[in-house]
Amino acid sequence: MPHEDLHVIRATDSFFRLRYAVVAFLLGLLLAALPVQADKLESDGAALSRIGFVDIPYLIDKAPQALEAEQRLETEFAPRQAELKRQRDELAELTARLNDNTLELAEADQIRLDRETRGLERRIKRSEQDFREELNIQKNNEFKKVRILVLEAIARFGKTNQYDLIVSDGVLFAAKRIDVTERILESLVKENLRLQSAN
Repeated sequence: MPHEDLHVIRATDSFFRLRYAVVAFLLGLLLAALPVQADKLESDGAALSRIGFVDIPYLIDKAPQALEAEQRLETEFAPRQAELKRQRDELAELTARLNDNTLELAEADQIRLDRETRGLERRIKRSEQDFREELNIQKNNEFKKVRILVLEAIARFGKTNQYDLIVSDGVLFAAKRIDVTERILESLVKENLRLQSAN
């Protein structure tokens, strides 16, 4: 190995040793200062931060307000669902008659029945599409209200119980002791009962 290369290696080693020494020194200073900072915080009467975790999808799923919204949607859309079922049954009956070789229908009757079947099939597809679109719009509106109620309940819970931070989505781990989901669900249930008794 040429003499110049050895000189470069020694210089690089020296640089890294110096760098590690500086980092170790700074870490030492930082670690030495931590107990002083902790003592200062305690002497000033500052409390440790209070952090909570909440599972928002679970709350939205279990909140009585969400269950009531689902019930309202079922009641509102039940007649249309029943009508769609009646139309599907009628289509199945027409299709069975059209495919039944034992009936020996006249050609004009067969053409009329075929036209009727295809027309009913188109109406059912349109009705199903309209039904799905309207149901989705109503569902989004209802659950937007529930989501707002849940977020307000979380904020109220945080203020009442003096939390500094409550986190939700994107958390990869949360210890059970900081999970406040069930406590917030209890507050939603109480709020719902209060509103029902007021009405």
